Amino acid sequence: MKTEWIHKLQNSITSFLSKKPVHVVGSVLLAIILWFAIAVNIYPTTSKPYTDIPVVVDLSGTVAEASGLSAVSCDTQTVNVTLVGDRSRIGNLKQEDLVAHVQPGNLSNAGEYTMNITVESTNGITFETDSITPPTAKVKLDKIETRTYSVEASFPNIRVTSGHALDAEDVVVEPSTVEIIGPSAQLAEIDRVVVYSDKSQEIDGTFQLYSNQLNLYTKSGALLDQESLTLPTTDFQITIPILTAKEMQLTYRLLGAPTGFDPSWLAERLRFSEESITLASQTSSAFADKDTLEVGTVRLSEVGLDYSKNIPIELDDEFINRSGVEDVTLSLDNEGLATKSFTVTGENISVKNPPPDYNFDVVTKRLTITVIGSEETINSLTADDIIVTADLLNYDNAEQASSFTQQAVISFYDKSDVWAYGSYSISLNRVEKAAE
Repeated sequence: MKTEWIHKLQNSITSFLSKKPVHVVGSVLLAIILWFAIAVNIYPTTSKPYTDIPVVVDLSGTVAEASGLSAVSCDTQTVNVTLVGDRSRIGNLKQEDLVAHVQPGNLSNAGEYTMNITVESTNGITFETDSITPPTAKVKLDKIETRTYSVEASFPNIRVTSGHALDAEDVVVEPSTVEIIGPSAQLAEIDRVVVYSDKSQEIDGTFQLYSNQLNLYTKSGALLDQESLTLPTTDFQITIPILTAKEMQLTYRLLGAPTGFDPSWLAERLRFSEESITLASQTSSAFADKDTLEVGTVRLSEVGLDYSKNIPIELDDEFINRSGVEDVTLSLDNEGLATKSFTVTGENISVKNPPPDYNFDVVTKRLTITVIGSEETINSLTADDIIVTADLLNYDNAEQASSFTQQAVISFYDKSDVWAYGSYSISLNRVEKAAE
């Protein structure tokens, strides 16, 4: 029996150790050998802990690989394990002999999955796994694709000198496209690919800079993580065209102003919603001797106390609107202005520049005119200060009947801050002159 055999062995060892000291060392070695033999026979298996075993995601030969999937990420890099096995063999097992594998099973679709972890040896030693911590890992599977994107540039620290402007729309990046390799789901998030340069410089002419830093942005403007992506290390050339820029005062052309009217007086009251805009041009001479930009015409007879007109800003092809203002509103500030109607009669209604072969009789004897102007002038104005004229300078009798109407021209005696509001006409009769 085992117990009796052990007692006999102990008695032999004790008797042996009682002998001369020269035999002590040999006795100890013999005891160790005997004890190991006993332990192996009585306790043939043992358990042993290992820490920081690396986790490997290998899809070789799996359904996932056949479906074109790759492991994009794994949230577990190492595990701790306790192994159970033959004492004589597991005692020789080292940490570097072990590797942890995830089990993808029959997965065939892209997505994030929780997978079981198993531990194997790399030297053929077999064992049982008592515990794995953590027992599972989250692995993201996706298809790896290559997509081509257009490239734009960002250079926030490049500044232009006064009197110049940067033409952002004509900035050229070479190469203009880039190929990016990565998971299809992540590639689909890319909305903008930007070559970024942090170079700081002030420039006054066309400028080139170089950079290989690519920033990727989503539609929301968030910066995209590039860890799972493969980007080229190309040096991109950014060419920045510089324009000549100038602030231009907006003006309008006044039509139908009466003789003696002061346009500058009106300009203080008839104003644009934007007084000026900044224009740019690739041609430095485009602004030679130019400080104003005429954006439209105003017929004075159409300007009432509540006048307001929207005018689109139309530019020649050589100009670029740097202000982004596409239209302006021209409106009248009517503070200090007044309006009043006057009935003009008699000699204040007349004809000028008649053709020499005809006489013209004025049929209209009374004409009521609405007048707008400074309140002070309106209060002192009388009908006798108003002149109504039919100008026949361009009259062509062959195209008109003998009785006709002619556009009336309204003017004022010695008044520079009033005008007639509305359109008026005079009825006339044409009479041939008698032969002499």
